[in-house]
Amino acid sequence: MAYWEMIFFWVALVIYSLAAGGFIYSIVFKNDRVMTKLFWFVLLGCLAHTAAIVARFDATGHLPWSGHYEYALMGGWFIICSTLFAGWRTKPLQSLAIVTVPLVVIMMGYGYLQNPGLTPKAASLKTIWLYIHVYFAWLAFGAYTLAMASGVLYLLKQRDSKRPEQNPTYEKWPSLDRLDELIFRYVVFGFITDTIMIAAGGLWAKNLWGSYWNWDPVETWSLVSWLVYGISIHLRVTMGWRGTRLAWLVVAALSTVIISFFGVNFIVSSSLHVFQVR
Repeated sequence: MAYWEMIFFWVALVIYSLAAGGFIYSIVFKNDRVMTKLFWFVLLGCLAHTAAIVARFDATGHLPWSGHYEYALMGGWFIICSTLFAGWRTKPLQSLAIVTVPLVVIMMGYGYLQNPGLTPKAASLKTIWLYIHVYFAWLAFGAYTLAMASGVLYLLKQRDSKRPEQNPTYEKWPSLDRLDELIFRYVVFGFITDTIMIAAGGLWAKNLWGSYWNWDPVETWSLVSWLVYGISIHLRVTMGWRGTRLAWLVVAALSTVIISFFGVNFIVSSSLHVFQVR
């Protein structure tokens, strides 16, 4: 890690951790007054997070696109920015940060425990297709994460609605119908960007490895993830899956995306997506 990158990384991680603790406090102790303040506190963490990425770019000469640490750094940034954008447009959607911020804390902590060392870009990554492929991959990851967060909020609010004394914090969240609609919209957006990501990756693979598809472990698991979300759209549109069933499905489905980004290369070292420095 570069010197300033390390400083800004830890500043961002500490801010996110404090915010995550505050969100948990607001739910457990039914204190809805801190929600908006914590949301803007997350914005402060995002600024430090952005500075860490800029510092790493300055030190390496390329954007952080490969390796578990860089996946966590950039993936977390896209998730936070997606959350801030949603909350900025619609105030009740600030509640999405209750789910997304703790996830980013875990991601960044895990990434730091891997190899955060500075490395030059591998020769195989020096192509415009990298930016197209990875950009849409992060867009899909951000959208799927927001769908998962909407699903968690739906399940919590639905459960609370059946209790005699309801948590006032949940009253400021979007309605159940609105959350249900958001789940579907985020999944559709993620599925479209996921499709572009896979197509761009195939074109990149043709130039790099000589074929559009190699049944590489990361490719295969990305296909599994794409199929899972495609099935969720099919179940919603043609079979009327809504509410609780759809919420549970998108919460579980995010695990396939996390495995694609982090799990496969953690277990399989022979993947074509493990890029070595050249």
